[in-house]
Amino acid sequence: MGYTHYFPHTEVPEEIWEKIVEDCKKVLRNTSILIEAHPFLDDICFNGLGDDGHETFLLERKGSDGFGFQFCKTAQKPYDLLVCACLLIYKHHSPNTIELFSDGDEEDWKESTELVNLVFGY
Repeated sequence: MGYTHYFPHTEVPEEIWEKIVEDCKKVLRNTSILIEAHPFLDDICFNGLGDDGHETFLLERKGSDGFGFQFCKTAQKPYDLLVCACLLIYKHHSPNTIELFSDGDEEDWKESTELVNLVFGY
């Protein structure tokens, strides 16, 4: 098993997806956490760097329909903060297209919530 975030979601319109990607890029630039970022083409994709990595986080515009449950195991490594922040960003811009649940509790999400609030005010 392991510490995991689950985020089944459906496809979002292009204009909403662009806002999600823009905000995720901004939050990634506003932290000192080192990540191994994969090119932002149509997806949001990154992992922690070296030993601070675990599973690659992948969030796709097309959603998880037909691909079962979408999830990411972070083992609560430092990049978990950014995974949670990106999921909160998605939920803010498209609340009706994503379900969020996690092995973490409110305290585990507190730092990500504060980061998103600090950077964006939402």
